[in-house]
Amino acid sequence: MASYVLDKAYRVTDSGGVIANRAVVQGVQPGECKLPTAANEGAILGATVHGASQDQSVAVRKLGIASLTAAGAVSAGDAVCIADNQGRIKAAAKAKAETGVEGNNNAITWTAKKCGGSGNALIVDIVVSGNNTPLSIAVAGNTITINSATDGGGIATTTAAQAIAAIAAHANASVLISGANKGTSSGAGVLADETASFSGGELGDNAFGFAEESASASGDIIDVFLSL
Repeated sequence: MASYVLDKAYRVTDSGGVIANRAVVQGVQPGECKLPTAANEGAILGATVHGASQDQSVAVRKLGIASLTAAGAVSAGDAVCIADNQGRIKAAAKAKAETGVEGNNNAITWTAKKCGGSGNALIVDIVVSGNNTPLSIAVAGNTITINSATDGGGIATTTAAQAIAAIAAHANASVLISGANKGTSSGAGVLADETASFSGGELGDNAFGFAEESASASGDIIDVFLSL
C-alpha cells in the first residue's frame, strides 16, 4: 500500500532553533515557524523532520505519518495535541464528571468518549423518582439521564456498577460517555439523586493527529498520523 507524506520548508524564528520530532506552529510571517508558547496551542504547522538553527530552514511534515516526542504516556489511537512550549505532544484530554461518594461505594467517574471542548457541554443527570421505577437510560441533546430503579417506597435500588453497565449497553449513551468506579469505590452502593456537568475537555480543534503507537514515558518518540 502506498504511503504519502508532505514536507514543507519553513524559516525557524526561535533564537535557540528547533530539534527534530517536535511540533511547531505558525510564526509571525508566512513561511516562518516557531515552537509553541503553551500547551494545546493552535495554528499548528506540523512536525519537524530534523533540527535547525534560527533563521535556517527546517522541513516540517504536514501530511502523512510524522515522528513526534511525547511528554508522557500516550496510548495508540489517542488524539494528540501540543503538551508544552518544547513542542512535545500529549493525549488530548477528555471531559470528565463525577457523581457519588467513594465512602458510599457509589462514586463514578464519567468520561466523554471524544476528546475536545464539546465534551464540556455534557451533563449526567441521575434521577431517583417514583415507586417501583425500572432502571432506564435516556439521551436528550447533551444530557444523559439515568433513571434509577426504586423500590415500593421510592428508595433507589440501582447500584453504581449497574448504572455503569446500563450506560455501556445503551446505544446512544455509550457513544457519548463511559463510566468507571472512582478510587476505592466498589460500585456496590446505590445511586443518589444528583446532576453533574462535564469539564476538562481540551479543544478538539487543536488536536492535530492520532497516535499510531504508544509512549510509556516522557521523551519517547512515536509515530502520529497527522490530521491537520
